Amino acid sequence: MKKRLLMALTVSFLFATSAFAHPPINVYVDSQAVSFDQAPIIINDRTLVPMRAIFQALGSEVSWYEPTKTVTSTKDGDSFVLVIGQTGLYKNGQLVYSMDVPAQIVNDRTMVPVRAIAEAFDAEVNWDSVGYVITIFSAEDATQNSYSTTVEAEDGTVVLSYKMSLAQSSNQYAAQMEKVLLAEAEELAKDFVNTYGAKAKKDYEGAKAAGNSFAPYYSVGSYEITREDSALVSFYGTSTGYTGGSETVRSCSSHTFSAKNGKEQKLSDLIDDSQKEIEAFWSTSFGTLIDEKPTGFYSDAKKRLEKCMDKVGFYLTADGIAFYLPPETIAPKEAGIISFTMKYEF
Repeated sequence: MKKRLLMALTVSFLFATSAFAHPPINVYVDSQAVSFDQAPIIINDRTLVPMRAIFQALGSEVSWYEPTKTVTSTKDGDSFVLVIGQTGLYKNGQLVYSMDVPAQIVNDRTMVPVRAIAEAFDAEVNWDSVGYVITIFSAEDATQNSYSTTVEAEDGTVVLSYKMSLAQSSNQYAAQMEKVLLAEAEELAKDFVNTYGAKAKKDYEGAKAAGNSFAPYYSVGSYEITREDSALVSFYGTSTGYTGGSETVRSCSSHTFSAKNGKEQKLSDLIDDSQKEIEAFWSTSFGTLIDEKPTGFYSDAKKRLEKCMDKVGFYLTADGIAFYLPPETIAPKEAGIISFTMKYEF
């Protein structure tokens, strides 16, 4: 039975701000965004990332031995060892990579150059110097639940790539919905190629003729399963893209399905409030976020909010609903996706 929205809610909101002179660095491992409690940093033109978070994202276990400041990572019978302050990375006792910048500890986190990860795991690492995005693709990535495509120039250089990945479901409820999302990804990939493929080729040839560097166009994203049970299955996706110029573009989307018949659910299918009541609720809730930290929003954020109610999205969590607004709707790009969650029983 549908119920009305609870007017009492707990708001949770975090701003993503950079403590460095460069924009925040976003990292994707096999198209899955990686979260850090210590942001990646750049030292002597080398990008360093938290070792534990990246290695675990690649399926490797990490241990720390305090007396010698030694980090050991193991995966599939292979061991990788490095010592804080030293430049050597060892695989099964053999030196496989000498880092330009040694492994070091920043805010209690072991930081290593991202290129060392490629050597350790035979992974492909790409650095977008325009959008400050690192993409890492492991040798096992071909088994991921994903759709991808590329566009090549006449000389074989990849000038555009698209990839959308889905989290693997732990049971049967999300299986039929994943097929829907992969079909959607295929259509989005076709649109991306049709819109930007020719332009990417032209820009590459122009840069090549002028002797300039070229940053490939890309769109990389992933969906996570935010709720999955015998009643409802919900997905929340984010993506980052670059199509020339000086900035990357972030976007987000979500889908909620009935686990019983696979039909996609609108918010009105789940709650009993009228559209007018829902918009009043959003106005109050997002307005609370603006009042709590007005300097993080546009000066006319509340006026913008009233004009972009059609952009509010939602997804379900284990115990409630999350509502969100895409980047740059009521706050600058640096603030990212604006969202809040509330407890709600279905």
